[in-house]
Amino acid sequence: MIETIDLVIRSACVGICALLVIHFAAIRPVSRKTISAVTFLIAGIAVIIGSSMIFISASDNIAFIHVTIFAVTPAMIAWGLLELFEDDFQVQPWQIIFIALSIPTHYLSKDNQTLVIVCGISSLIIYGYLFYITVTTRAHDLVEARCKFRFWFMGSAALTGIAFTFFHIIYGKFLPVSLQLLNAGMFLILSIIFAYWALKVRQHIWALPQNFATKRPDTLSPAEVSLLTKLQASMKEDIWREEGLTIRKLAETLNAPEHRLRKVINQGLGYRNFAAFVNEHRIGAACEVLADPIKAVVPVITIAYEVGYASLGPFNRAFKDIVGESPTEYRKRSFSHA
Repeated sequence: MIETIDLVIRSACVGICALLVIHFAAIRPVSRKTISAVTFLIAGIAVIIGSSMIFISASDNIAFIHVTIFAVTPAMIAWGLLELFEDDFQVQPWQIIFIALSIPTHYLSKDNQTLVIVCGISSLIIYGYLFYITVTTRAHDLVEARCKFRFWFMGSAALTGIAFTFFHIIYGKFLPVSLQLLNAGMFLILSIIFAYWALKVRQHIWALPQNFATKRPDTLSPAEVSLLTKLQASMKEDIWREEGLTIRKLAETLNAPEHRLRKVINQGLGYRNFAAFVNEHRIGAACEVLADPIKAVVPVITIAYEVGYASLGPFNRAFKDIVGESPTEYRKRSFSHA
């Protein structure tokens, strides 16, 4: 009876996710956003099936498939969500190395309890990293249809992954019936919520990021147009130089509701990410200094501080993302053309 209930719930989850895969696959043009959504859903389907009572009971006969599911899916889920909800997400070398070491460990863990625990910990790290990114980047998203949802959904997905990975470390692959049904129920809830959001949001969510795009504020109300004017004036007064500037601080400075300021920057100026909006001003000012022969002796780190960065690392990354080369390389090239 319990196996039947578990199967019914998981079948509903798989059906929802499969329909969403078809929906995203049909979106044209194909973008990294839609590919990441499909990746997340396929990984979700694999986990839903792989953690079912029937599948676990037969896992000794299909051990390779069972191990593959839980070796690969945490990384697929994390990448899929981060790529989907973060416009500027880039896979880092250390992440590739971590996954490259983690996956083979799962295949070596048979009959080795120590490696089983190591595998569980590696999955906890992946889901923990997803939760960390969810919390630390929530304030930068300017796409209204995505902003709140990404925080709650990504956070819930990450915490679900953490919880059930922890339970599997304690109980092994055979969870108590109550936890097994809770697992299935959580998958169903997350599937329904994601389906509702994915089908409700506007088409531009799934398009390629359009940072630095110029948009006409035709969709803004008179009050929002007024706020846009105040915002542009404050940016000309170099408010972007303030270290640690957030959209909340900027809204307080402009005496405006934060949600309204998000809409103005997104729909009035075409930015999907607050950091991208601020970085364009900061990097533009940095380029002027770096290309000035009179200021050739000014250290790069000093320039980074002057335009609002707290350290050199974030400045270098932002500079390379926007300009395509490091500040030092840009300075050398500017002087060679002088």
